[in-house]
Amino acid sequence: MILYLMRHGQTDWNLAQRVQGWNDTPLNETGIGQARRAGEKLAGEQIETIYASDLKRAKKSADAVSGMLDLPVHYTKRLREMNFGKAEGMKKTDLPTVFPYIYQAFNDIQNPDRYETSYPEGETIGTVQQRLMKLINKLLEERRQRVLLVTHGMLIRIFTESCLKKTIRLDNGSVLRVTFDEKSKKFKSAKILF
Repeated sequence: MILYLMRHGQTDWNLAQRVQGWNDTPLNETGIGQARRAGEKLAGEQIETIYASDLKRAKKSADAVSGMLDLPVHYTKRLREMNFGKAEGMKKTDLPTVFPYIYQAFNDIQNPDRYETSYPEGETIGTVQQRLMKLINKLLEERRQRVLLVTHGMLIRIFTESCLKKTIRLDNGSVLRVTFDEKSKKFKSAKILF
């Protein structure tokens, strides 16, 4: 299976460097353009299925791509951004000061506590990883070949850190292509397409 992980287009909160989480922020004009360009660029990839987060910014991005690929979109809460609880709406630059231990744990891939750590009233990385992997394992069981997941920055980061053992951060409207190797039963060959 080849997975295409797309980060939704830009929102005003992305521009303001605010933590969005489950806040249902819409795409701005730049984000709509990014989503359309992603659809144009993905046209030659022979994608067979599109799944997307049910939050507005991902839905609108997926809708733009699906129009270019002539495929329906399956919306799911499993692809929702992490719930950052009380950190939502805050400037990202304030997180290290307001929540120093949590911020450090989230950003240290070697920290054994990071999977059980959450911002107050938010989800843990472990919880998000479980809901994401349930969907991916279902797709593997169904023997899907080329699947586009339109989702959020933290979900893509959690996927790359847990499955590829490295941190990959995507810009808004960007796509990461990852291949699942049947022999080793692992994801490999990660490449940022655009």
